[in-house]
Amino acid sequence: MVISMAEKKVTLMLEGLHCGHCAETVANGLKKLKGVRSVEVVYTTSKGKVVYDPDVVKVDEMIKTVKDLGYDVKSFKE
Repeated sequence: MVISMAEKKVTLMLEGLHCGHCAETVANGLKKLKGVRSVEVVYTTSKGKVVYDPDVVKVDEMIKTVKDLGYDVKSFKE
């Protein structure tokens, strides 16, 4: 995937994922945020990779969304 100049990528280290359904729940929640271009969540690694437009959505909003869904973010790397 080619990331344009206006896009950034962040990897979220997630807590509380126990199955594929958990990963799908988080991915679907993040995809609903305006400015999120793509999401890949893998429960076996507890990582969520998000490509987003930083002018539209902030990492803090993504973390809040994950927490609102009942999961947690241990850390993130941009």
